[in-house]
Amino acid sequence: MIMKKIVLIISITGLILTTGLSSCNDWFELHPQSETILEDFWQDENDVKSMVAACYRSMNETGFMERLLVWGEIRSDNILKGASQNIDIDRILELTLNATNPYTSWNDFYRTINYCNTIIYYAPAVREKDPNFTEGQLRSYIAEAKGIRALCYFTLVRTFRDIPFTVEPAFDDSKPFELPQADPDEIVRYLIDDLKEIENNATPKSLSRSYDKGRITRKAIQSLIADMALWLNDYQTCIDYCDKVITENPLMTLELPQSFVINTFVGGLSKESIFELRFNSSLPNYAVQEMYGQYSSRTANVYKVSSFDFSKISLFENTDWRAKDFFIPTESSGLFSIVKYVAYRSRINPSGTVNRSDYSFLTTSTLWVFYRLSDIYLMKAEALVEQGGMEKLEEAFELVRKTYERANPDLIEGSFAFSSFNSQGAMRELVFDERQREFLFEGKRYFDLLRRIKREGTPGNVVSKYLMRKYEAQGLESPTIRSKINDKDAIYMPINEKELKNNPLLVQNPFYVLSADISKN
Repeated sequence: MIMKKIVLIISITGLILTTGLSSCNDWFELHPQSETILEDFWQDENDVKSMVAACYRSMNETGFMERLLVWGEIRSDNILKGASQNIDIDRILELTLNATNPYTSWNDFYRTINYCNTIIYYAPAVREKDPNFTEGQLRSYIAEAKGIRALCYFTLVRTFRDIPFTVEPAFDDSKPFELPQADPDEIVRYLIDDLKEIENNATPKSLSRSYDKGRITRKAIQSLIADMALWLNDYQTCIDYCDKVITENPLMTLELPQSFVINTFVGGLSKESIFELRFNSSLPNYAVQEMYGQYSSRTANVYKVSSFDFSKISLFENTDWRAKDFFIPTESSGLFSIVKYVAYRSRINPSGTVNRSDYSFLTTSTLWVFYRLSDIYLMKAEALVEQGGMEKLEEAFELVRKTYERANPDLIEGSFAFSSFNSQGAMRELVFDERQREFLFEGKRYFDLLRRIKREGTPGNVVSKYLMRKYEAQGLESPTIRSKINDKDAIYMPINEKELKNNPLLVQNPFYVLSADISKN
């Protein structure tokens, strides 16, 4: 029963959902009040739709998007300091991160989780009040909410490791949020089981392309289950769910080389997209534009980060278009600009040479891709490699071939062959490198590094082979730097000092308690 006179603080004044729908108002309307009395809310389907809209809208917030970039990409070996100074980001890149850094705050994610928990808790009662609100519609909305909740929790687990976990809504955000941390693997197992129960309730495919790509559908939930299973080294579940995405969506294909960048990262809603956030002029993607871009309508402080100079390592072949479409040299600073999401090559010289004038730079970024078909192919390939056996290695190679040959349309026939990678170790490196090439600057690389560390049981190999080259490029090679990132606790973020003060049940990540960098106030 809905309790009277309890205020649900959901801060929905002026919320506008921008998932790329032809009309933002064709599936929901939001109450204008910032505080909605529960006995007046949750009366019909529109109230449920408005709260689902609030979930997506909260993910569009700049704070949420910035953390996706910082947590999943900026801490990786893909990223160096940019032309514009941002002291909080620079401290992360210099390994002087501590619990006072604002990017250690997880509030944006728990706010979204609370919206999801609120929908799951209250929406069933609406079904009893609104005769036009069908059981199928109810289940579909709850599946969306559970998908978003799982995505948020999974991101938090990979970022902080030890986090509070609840599936109950907090009705009043003026009260302290006091929950202990839960076992991270147990959280992920719960989320997988939870999504398996509702996967068939999610929309299988919408006739609206904007809905199909811009909201949580069945294939998005299946992709998330595969991703979480891979994190837990549950390789067969990962393979099974990748197969579901592939077989249940036979019309979903990779974009052609010529249309890949502009359709996937500029226009969006591409043939290979599974789930992406959409932005527009009233709700710009400030985070991506200011981290990567040349232009921003909000501030002149852009190019906060730059790309690692991949010419220093043998990651890309000369024929690989991704080395031209994802990053380019700056005009004068010696840095490499990230152009994925913020520019595209509007002119391709037959000679193969690339000039900065070949690129069109965007004044705003309109999307952020969470999952696309490439991810499914390469997650499955990684799981097959870890299972081992020559047949599975060959199958994994064929999956890698799909993305590799798409990115290398001028490759000499027969030069990319399984005979060069016909061992588990060689295939493991191929898949790992292909994921780096394919998903540069998409917020996945640091989590890929963590997954490998988690599997190997120690950071040593990943630190020596991948992370140290980032710090060496910034002139930060030292025994102190190496010892910091060799600590298994240091690979996760500290808990923000305000959270520790507000929630006495929290325990700080041990590295940041012992490190000289952290204030012990």
